[in-house]
Amino acid sequence: MLPSMRTTITLLLPALLGLAACLDAQTVAGDPAVELETHAFPLPPDFDGKETHIGSGYVTGEALEQPIPFSHYKHAQMLGIDCQYCHSEARKSKHSGIPPLQTCMGCHQWVKTDSKDIQKVASYWKEEKPIPWKKVHDIADFVHFAHKPHIRGGVDCTECHGQVQLQGMPERIHVGVNHDDGEPIQADRVVNVMIRETTMQMGWCIDCHANHPSIDKNYGDQANLRRAELKDCWTCHK
Repeated sequence: MLPSMRTTITLLLPALLGLAACLDAQTVAGDPAVELETHAFPLPPDFDGKETHIGSGYVTGEALEQPIPFSHYKHAQMLGIDCQYCHSEARKSKHSGIPPLQTCMGCHQWVKTDSKDIQKVASYWKEEKPIPWKKVHDIADFVHFAHKPHIRGGVDCTECHGQVQLQGMPERIHVGVNHDDGEPIQADRVVNVMIRETTMQMGWCIDCHANHPSIDKNYGDQANLRRAELKDCWTCHK
């Protein structure tokens, strides 16, 4: 085979494979006997903007209803617990990791055991079942992201996840009127247990890769070269 022909085939092969995959997907989708597995979250945002689109990075400011009203405000802000005490996988793996129940029960087998929410956590522990948290921060499957290099590089959790330590802050609400003196009765209600504050879309990531101060700190004279590497498509789309 001539070298020029080999080059042409090499260049065309990915496109031909992609076309074949599309045709195959259309054939399967058109077959009523075949059921396709769909993503857990709707991806493209609707024009009315009413739905919560987790996988796309679409920010609605709405909190997903969680099985336990966990307060980051109480744990991270008031008690000063470091993010990585619970999300211990962040510094050593791709995922930050959902805290295992043994982490929760390490404190709550003694702390606030009379709380209904803590008793619910304890029931999951006794039944050896994980708490079915709903994922708030989700990146599309075609994006490669790893927590480890970001955490070790000096990126703070709040830069991507927003002011998590303030989420779950109690809100004073009006619940009634005192019949004796007519004064309003207020109570604390936990709101926004966990919401997405940042888009985590491509342009947002590229801006950070171009301007984050840790690049100069970590790479010195090679900082500009590292910025060029971080802007390469293959960095995130492997």
